[in-house]
Amino acid sequence: MTNKQYLWNNMRGGWEALLLSTQTTTLRPIHQEAQYWPALGAPIGRSTRGASSRLPEEHMVVLLKESWCIVSPTLEPRYQICARLHKKQVPDDSGAYYGADIGEERDPPGQIRQTKQLYKAINPLKHTLRTLRRYRIILEYFPFTLKESGVTRELAIVLRDASIAHGKAATSAKFLHPDMSNRNIMFKRNGNGSVEGYLIDWDLSMDLTLAYDQSTGIQPERMGTWQFLAIRLVQPNETGKPLIQDRIDGVESFYHLILWMALRYTAHQLDSATLTHMSHRNFDAMYKDPETGEVDIGTMRRANMKSGDLSDEAKFANGGIREVLLQMRHVLCQRYIDPEDAFGNSKKFEAQRKAAEVKKVEGLKALEDPNWLPNLLNGVLEEEKVDWVTNEARVDHGLGKYPSNP
Repeated sequence: MTNKQYLWNNMRGGWEALLLSTQTTTLRPIHQEAQYWPALGAPIGRSTRGASSRLPEEHMVVLLKESWCIVSPTLEPRYQICARLHKKQVPDDSGAYYGADIGEERDPPGQIRQTKQLYKAINPLKHTLRTLRRYRIILEYFPFTLKESGVTRELAIVLRDASIAHGKAATSAKFLHPDMSNRNIMFKRNGNGSVEGYLIDWDLSMDLTLAYDQSTGIQPERMGTWQFLAIRLVQPNETGKPLIQDRIDGVESFYHLILWMALRYTAHQLDSATLTHMSHRNFDAMYKDPETGEVDIGTMRRANMKSGDLSDEAKFANGGIREVLLQMRHVLCQRYIDPEDAFGNSKKFEAQRKAAEVKKVEGLKALEDPNWLPNLLNGVLEEEKVDWVTNEARVDHGLGKYPSNP
């Protein structure tokens, strides 16, 4: 059926009545099949829904997305974010064509409601009200989720493309995407069989042109997905509040995401029970401080980053994904390694300590380059000696239920 929508045309810069052809009048929930813990203090009641639709004039299939947008002086409307990404030529953004608050033509206030904002997911009695505005946006339609990549090499290509968008958005368009997760990276397959990855859902992006006071903490919905957050964001800190993430935290999130995907969907030697146990401790664990009520992930994610033990135990069978994880970890772990703690002041280990200090400086400097991760992934993808073919097929590993504490 064809229905009439008043939306802002991002390409023409004006309001217009848009004829939109949809197969159904019901929008389906997006990310309905998500099977992981939500981010701490995740937004409540945004009711994001979407449906594949067709623009008759352009003869193209698009995604009509409807959601409740959080009204905040630090949050740009989604279609304005996409316009800035496009202006700065950020590759692989989600190609917003139209977008607006729901309302009459030239009358954008639309529908408004208030809902409870949870400061801590573990303490639902502590809340305040916030305002949300209903909006719709028309985006380019991407048919495949990250877990639907065919072979391991495709996974690396899709993540490389998403990392390019993440880095350029932060440095050129001055928007930081806060959530590197499997639900926010999609891809399409071209006629020749090649794949292109896209970083999507920029709604809650941080506008880096604004000043953020670290001491005030951050909106909980901008914390990202717990399983993939940088280690420093999920461990206790001096402020007692969630830290505001930066671009390098997002780069580290790519590592945790790649490791999670490799454990779930590539060949390795961990049985179901061991995989369930180790995955829970590295990605899902959440421990509450009985005195402060603050939560953290414990020590396992940090320990695995520094030692590489989780990858070593898994013994990934595909050479490409194994090399990607190895190269990423050896640089990212420098964020958490203290050479003095490792070697002390003993003269016996003076040479090792100095070498570790040099490696740390080099690693942190490398991470300042927004092209570090895309270049690393390109290098491994193009290296002839890296075997991407052996054990390249997708493997679905079954996870058991992690036993709760008695």
